[in-house]
Amino acid sequence: MLGRPPTVRAARAARAARAASVEPAPKTARSKSGLRLEWPGRTWEPHRESAASIDGALPTLDVDEIVGSGEGGRLVLGDALGVTNALLAEGLAGKVNAVYVDPPFASKTSYAYEARLDGPADGRVLRTHAYDDRWLGDGVGTYLDMLAPRLEALTRLLAPGATIWVHVDYRASYLVRLVLDEVFGRDAFVNEIVWRRAPNLGRQAASFQFGRTLDTIVVYGQGRPAIVPPTRLEPIDPGSVRWDDAGRAFIASPRGDYTDESIERLDREGRVHRTASGKVYIKYFLVAGPDGAWCRERRIDTLWTDVKPLRHASPGERTGFPTQKPLSLLERIIACASPPGGLVVDLFGGSGTTGEAAHALGRRFIVGDGSPLALAASRARLLRAGIEPTVATCRPVDGPPGPSPEVVVGEDADGLRVELVAPREPLAWAIDVAHVAGGPFRTAWHSERMPGTRAVAAERVARLPAGPGPIAVRVWSDDGGVSTLVPGRL
Repeated sequence: MLGRPPTVRAARAARAARAASVEPAPKTARSKSGLRLEWPGRTWEPHRESAASIDGALPTLDVDEIVGSGEGGRLVLGDALGVTNALLAEGLAGKVNAVYVDPPFASKTSYAYEARLDGPADGRVLRTHAYDDRWLGDGVGTYLDMLAPRLEALTRLLAPGATIWVHVDYRASYLVRLVLDEVFGRDAFVNEIVWRRAPNLGRQAASFQFGRTLDTIVVYGQGRPAIVPPTRLEPIDPGSVRWDDAGRAFIASPRGDYTDESIERLDREGRVHRTASGKVYIKYFLVAGPDGAWCRERRIDTLWTDVKPLRHASPGERTGFPTQKPLSLLERIIACASPPGGLVVDLFGGSGTTGEAAHALGRRFIVGDGSPLALAASRARLLRAGIEPTVATCRPVDGPPGPSPEVVVGEDADGLRVELVAPREPLAWAIDVAHVAGGPFRTAWHSERMPGTRAVAAERVARLPAGPGPIAVRVWSDDGGVSTLVPGRL
C-alpha cells in the first residue's frame, strides 16, 4: 500500500518531477543477471546508490507515539523508499531476517475501506477511499517506476541467508521476477509459491477462461537462504497402515530411484520394508493426528491450497481494509523465513497482518505504509491484539484532517475520569497523562472499535490514575485522520 498514489494526477506530477531531476540512465545495463527489463521512461538502474532525500536531507523516522512500553514493534507512516533509506541510515543494512511486501498488483482498480459500525449484514457501514492501483498510460511503466526502486532498496536490508517475499498475482509476478533478477542475479531465485486465495465461483466460473483464483509469492535470497519449510499432516487410509516389529505405524512405497547405497543407509535406520518375495519398499512412519487418525507428516511444497482465504477467517480478524491477507498466511511465511527473535520488515503494511503475525511468533517487526488510513487500521489492530508499538512518521505525508475531539475531564479519589463526547464513533482514541509539547504522545490508556459479527464501539469513558499532567487526548477516524486535544492541567 506504500507508493500507491492517491490519484492519477499525483502520479503524473511525480513522474514529471523525476524526469526533470533524475540523472540520465547509464547506457549499459548493470544487471546481475545480464538481462534487462525495458519500459517507456525507465530511469531506475540497479546498484546505483540513490538515497531519497527530503528537503535536501536524508529521511529520518520521527517518533510520534509510544504505546505503553513501546517495545512491541515499530509502526511507520511513510513511503517505502523513504522509510527504507531511513532504516539504512540507522544501520540496519544487512540485519533484517525477512522482508515481506504485498505491493499493488497493477490491477487498474480503486479500492475502498469498509468499517461495519453495527456488525450485522444490514447494519451501518462506513466506506472511504483506501488506495488507488491505477497507473498512467498502459500502467506498466509507471507501476515499475514505483515498484523497482523500492524492491531494490528493501533488499539492502537483508542479512546473509535472509529472503525477500513479494506477494503479487498474474498481473505482476513476471515483472517482479525480472526486476529481482536484475538486482540479485537469477541464481538468487528461491521459490515461486502459488497460493489459492479464492474458489472458482460466480461470474468468474462462468467466464470463457479458467478462474483466476491464485496469488503468487516470489522469493529471492541473500547468500544461502535459510528457509525451513513447515510440515502438514496428511490423513492415511486405515487399510494402508502397517506396523513394524517395534510397534511403529508406517506406510510403504516402492524404492523408486533410490540407489543401493541409499537403501543400505535407510536399512540401518530401520526404514526398509521387505516383502516375503524380497521386494524392497521404503517405510514412512506415521504420527497420530488431533483426532487420533494416523497421518503422514509431509513437507509443504510451493502449492499452498491449505491456507484458507480471509473470508473463512473469524469476523474479528477482518479489519475492512481491502486486499487484506489472512493471518495464517503470514504466520507460515514468517515462521519458515525467520528465526525466533529475528527481525521482519514489511513496508507495504496495509492492515498490519505482518506485525500481528510476527509478534505472535516471537519476532521483532517494522511495519510501514504510506497511507494514513492503513496506519490507523494497523495501529488499532495491533493494540486490539495487546501489542504496544512505537509509532513513527517519515515525512512528508499528506493525510486527511482529523476529527475534532471534545472531552469532559474530571478527577476524584480514584483518579481521572475522561469522557469522549465527540466524535461519537471513532476508530480509536487514547490518553496521555503527562503530555510534553513537541514530544511523542505517550499512550497510557486506549480503546479501539472491535470488529466482528457484531462490532463493539470503542469505550467512551476512561478511568485511569492521574499523572503529572497536562493530559492529552488523541482520536483516530476510519479515513486515517488523527487529531490531538490538550484540555489543560487539572
